Amino acid sequence: MATINSVVWEIEPHTEAKHAILKKYLGAWLPIMGWSNKRIAYIDGFAGPGKYSGGEDGSPIIAIKSVTEHRLLSDKTQIQMLFIEESGDRCIFLETEIKKIAIPSNITYNIRCDRFEKAMDEILKMIESNDASNLIPSFIFIDPFGFSGIPLSIIKRIMKNPKCEVLITFMYDEISRFLSLPGNEKHFTATFGSEEWKKAPSDPAKKLEFLHQLYNKQLESSEGANIKFVRSFKMKNKFNKTDYFLFFGTNSAFGLEKMKEAMWNVDKAGSFEFSDASYNPYQGMLFDDKPNFFKLKKSILEKFKGREVSSRELGDFIVIETPFLRSHYKTSILKPMESATPPEINIIGGRTRRGTYPDGCIIKFL
Repeated sequence: MATINSVVWEIEPHTEAKHAILKKYLGAWLPIMGWSNKRIAYIDGFAGPGKYSGGEDGSPIIAIKSVTEHRLLSDKTQIQMLFIEESGDRCIFLETEIKKIAIPSNITYNIRCDRFEKAMDEILKMIESNDASNLIPSFIFIDPFGFSGIPLSIIKRIMKNPKCEVLITFMYDEISRFLSLPGNEKHFTATFGSEEWKKAPSDPAKKLEFLHQLYNKQLESSEGANIKFVRSFKMKNKFNKTDYFLFFGTNSAFGLEKMKEAMWNVDKAGSFEFSDASYNPYQGMLFDDKPNFFKLKKSILEKFKGREVSSRELGDFIVIETPFLRSHYKTSILKPMESATPPEINIIGGRTRRGTYPDGCIIKFL
């Protein structure tokens, strides 16, 4: 992504894909958290002006509309929305755009013209000064233009709060291009939370895998951000080269499941990537590819062959330990295995009708 100096700019297809994931996930997160908590928060760390030059909604407006238009969200839940943006002109533009929307009384918003790192540090220090307090359940969207200003130490402090989640744009292309330039060391060390990035190989394919895996490891490790569940999604530019990765982090298996559903909604093949090069605007945003169910069956058999497992436990395994969704395994995997000659599974009990696999159903893989 090139440096943008204007107040508004043209949207790119991979940005639309990113926003589709954000919108889909917020549609699941908001009512779930809203019904179980009196207060929740949405924080946009690099908010931008709220609109693109073609009139498309930016992430702050997408978030506000997700709240105001969601019918299942309790009007008793207090929703705090914080939009952090360093550019004064973009803050003014965003304020103008938000004022065009009717905001319900249970929603408060604040636009803070500041750097994300500084603003978030101050918020966290205020909370950390009271040992009995936690950041209220929050979804934090961290979407920078470059590779600096999102230190792993901030991510770690956010995720110490048990009901917080992050969606981070990891700007791989900029990191890769500027990795060896003098003066950037402190930024990369802060981003990765260590100096291990210095071991990145020079071969482009190996470097991509190394840096992706390193950041993923640092998000998960106890020495890093200590996030229980991490999932990434690759975004490619018009030349079909990796531009950036979206990294989602949560300590909730249910949150992981809903984010995977949002990502599959954009890439129905389950490869967890989107490319501007293959995007056809006349066919819409979503791909029509189908999941590789052979791969899913192989993963299930590697784990459970010769064993008994409940349908619920099998679904949990698929959500947490494979790229697939809970909805993928019953019709596409279990039903054909039960109908095979000879059968590949036996149903021990827990159901009343053949071809169904309720949560309490016990399956033995032969």
